[in-house]
Amino acid sequence: MYHGAVDTVKVIVAWGAFALFHSVTVSEPYERWARRVMGEDRFRAYHRLLFTLYSAAATAAVLLYVRSLPDLPLYRIDGWGRLLFHGVQILGAGLLLWTPWDLKEFIGLRQWERHRKGEGEAPVRNERLFTGKGYGLVRHPLYLGCSLLLAFHPVQTRNSFASAVAIVAYFYIGTFFEERRLVRRFGEAYREYQHRVPRLFPLPRP
Repeated sequence: MYHGAVDTVKVIVAWGAFALFHSVTVSEPYERWARRVMGEDRFRAYHRLLFTLYSAAATAAVLLYVRSLPDLPLYRIDGWGRLLFHGVQILGAGLLLWTPWDLKEFIGLRQWERHRKGEGEAPVRNERLFTGKGYGLVRHPLYLGCSLLLAFHPVQTRNSFASAVAIVAYFYIGTFFEERRLVRRFGEAYREYQHRVPRLFPLPRP
């Protein structure tokens, strides 16, 4: 029992280290530093793609570490319960598909392609606050969709469950930091959106 608790703590600490690394590399001070080091043109062309690559490497490192730890089955849900869990996961996947986002722009390929073709500065995106589709249900539909996929997996081991808890907790905590940036960007429009639409859980607002 003691060794199992220690291994669970190791899993949570590993994901906590990833969360710290990821939070630093998406922060505004880090982006300002990267602009100075890389120069404005190279920053626009390569920064997002580099961020995707080293974030993927950090994720893979944590997954390999967690996989190397001793593990035990925690629970396995069968029958109607399994169908119910998969149904919730399908809702999460549907929410991800219902939320508009450009995958190539998100991982940085489109910025690199514009630079390679000599198209100059990338067009300014997200000048207006988008509140349609998934963003009309909750303010962070991508986080909610991923959380449902992780939390409602019907088969969990001790380490996979600890990983899911850590990741979902990071998503929730991250919304507070992300919304600070959005308030600075969109001002009163985002504050009104905060009052109108729930943060992460689609519950009725008073």
